[in-house]
Amino acid sequence: MDIHKIITLEQPCVTFPQALYRILAEGHTWIEWNRDGTRFRYNDPDRLMRELQSLGFKAQDSASLSKNFNDYGFKRLSDARKSRYDPWRTNWTVFAHQFFLLHDRESSDAIQRRRIRRPRNQIKKASPASDECIW
Repeated sequence: MDIHKIITLEQPCVTFPQALYRILAEGHTWIEWNRDGTRFRYNDPDRLMRELQSLGFKAQDSASLSKNFNDYGFKRLSDARKSRYDPWRTNWTVFAHQFFLLHDRESSDAIQRRRIRRPRNQIKKASPASDECIW
């Protein structure tokens, strides 16, 4: 299924995790679960934003996508954004959340948005490790 999807009223995506779960359930090659279903990865952030937009979310750029992941408590385990231009999409960004699991949709539906106010002068952490050690 592509960007122009028909969304039924029976299954609206209310939250970011629900929309993300729906995209993962469609079985794309650019976004997938790991073997045990505790992590997922994607290699096309632009496609992810288009898919989220088709489900009614206002993800316009990578900053708003990152904000959604952070607001819902997802942990970035690797980051392909800092790699060089990748025309073959071989670099993956990996995320995990303790309640976002392949075989437990009910717990992922219960994930709530959280807001954490951080001091402006807080030092950022170093970038995550490479995909080989986490996937």
